[in-house]
Amino acid sequence: MPNPLVSIAVPVAGIAAGVVGKKAAAAGWGAVFGEDAPTVKAQKTAQKEAAQRRKQAKKDGASPAEISAIKDPSDEQPVWKLMLWATVSGVLLQGLRVAAKRGAKAGTERLTARRPHSNRG
Repeated sequence: MPNPLVSIAVPVAGIAAGVVGKKAAAAGWGAVFGEDAPTVKAQKTAQKEAAQRRKQAKKDGASPAEISAIKDPSDEQPVWKLMLWATVSGVLLQGLRVAAKRGAKAGTERLTARRPHSNRG
């Protein structure tokens, strides 16, 4: 029968590693490329901002050509950057999660395991 502390600690460690790893990857991306990481959240935000700019341009009376010229900046991302982010956020973060889960399992089992009495002769 598995130890209940282990069954609690392992998923929590995996979730924590995923959150911390994703933040670290996004911070590293910003440091290297000087821009926000192309996460799903960032892409949705960029799409909303572009739609808002188009809407405002329409209210201001811009011509249809000017309105159609307002593009979403995430559409102009090079494919290699998207592939690199997919690799970083997929493979490396999954590796981090697996390592954290294994470490949490081993550490929790070691802490909760019974130790034999010392032989004092």
